[in-house]
Amino acid sequence: MNKNLRLFYILLFVTAVAAGLRFYEGQNNAEIKSFDAAAFAVADTASVDRIFIADKDGNTALIERTSERYWKLNGSYFARKDAVDLLLKTFLRTRVQSPVPRAELENVNRLLAGRAKKVEIYQGGQVPVKTWYIGTSTQNHTGTYMVLGNEDGSIAEEPFIVHMEGFTGFLSTRFFTDEKEWRYTGVFDYPGDGLQRVEIDVHGARPKSYAIAVDEAAQMTVSGAQLSSRMDTLFWQNKFNLFRKVHLETYNNHLTAEAEDSLMTRAKPAYTLKAWSLGQIEPDNIDLYWKAPTSDTYDDNGNLNPWDGSRMYAVYKNEAVLVQRFVFDPLLQGL
Repeated sequence: MNKNLRLFYILLFVTAVAAGLRFYEGQNNAEIKSFDAAAFAVADTASVDRIFIADKDGNTALIERTSERYWKLNGSYFARKDAVDLLLKTFLRTRVQSPVPRAELENVNRLLAGRAKKVEIYQGGQVPVKTWYIGTSTQNHTGTYMVLGNEDGSIAEEPFIVHMEGFTGFLSTRFFTDEKEWRYTGVFDYPGDGLQRVEIDVHGARPKSYAIAVDEAAQMTVSGAQLSSRMDTLFWQNKFNLFRKVHLETYNNHLTAEAEDSLMTRAKPAYTLKAWSLGQIEPDNIDLYWKAPTSDTYDDNGNLNPWDGSRMYAVYKNEAVLVQRFVFDPLLQGL
């Protein structure tokens, strides 16, 4: 009898818990159905012409569409196309995943008030069509706490857990304000047949200069080297084509002020690369400098490599930057 009674209470408890869970899920579903799942989304991203991002530390980034190939950053630089495209994709595909559980609501609101990034999305007017306040990720890193701004400039009362369709992860890292991270990284950018001439200066104990040019009839000439075979011709054609699209890695060079000054004023470059488009008088150019390794690496013969195998320092338009050897080594190999 006692065993049956105990079993009855256990079943009653399990039934109550299950009913509670169904009720909670029903409440959540009712809440999310009463709120448009696509309320954060921007359906027509082609008409987005301005994006403003601000964080709680006072940093801002203004990205504006122009008639040129690239968006403008803070009125001064071109913005990274890949980063802008990622934001536009996020605006289009963002959806409400679920309401914030009531037990977490107070803490989430406090975090949003203290650290949220503000994102204003414009479509031609002076008033944003959407304003997002973006907080931290959920504990499982599959959603992001976000709240919408109202038309009168106030913030909506209830935040939501938001995600992007077709993506697993959180969204906050896409909305950064560091100008150096936002800047377009193109060094040489010559679409189509725009590239006319390149020069490669090898500095050091045995300096050497090479130049490759293409005339209006698409005939290539090379100076500083002898073309002894058909393979040599293909070698220089490939070298020339590599200059059509070359990017640095980042404007964040991670140097101290003293080290940056030394690089800019006293260090001697290992290579200088120059390129001209058709009719261009002054070339685009970049100076490359060897970088000390961050850890010991060895060549195929077991010798310690004196330089970093992944990156080099560079000076581009009077700024010290970082470049990847994966990108620049093919421009230099065989010279």
